Amino acid sequence: MFSNFRYPIILFMLSLAGLMIGMAFKILHWPGGQLITGSMIMVQVLSIVWLIIIIVKSPKS
Repeated sequence: MFSNFRYPIILFMLSLAGLMIGMAFKILHWPGGQLITGSMIMVQVLSIVWLIIIIVKSPKS
């Protein structure tokens, strides 16, 4: 059962690291910070939706 949850959780953790990089870009006023931050937030939303779908579709034992 845990293997079903593995990919959305890994995707969420990687996007969290990307979000921190994007925030560092924004703090340092480097170009591209808003793009990185926005795209990583979207990836996090998609991974949470994917995880919710897996939980709802999981067979009831």
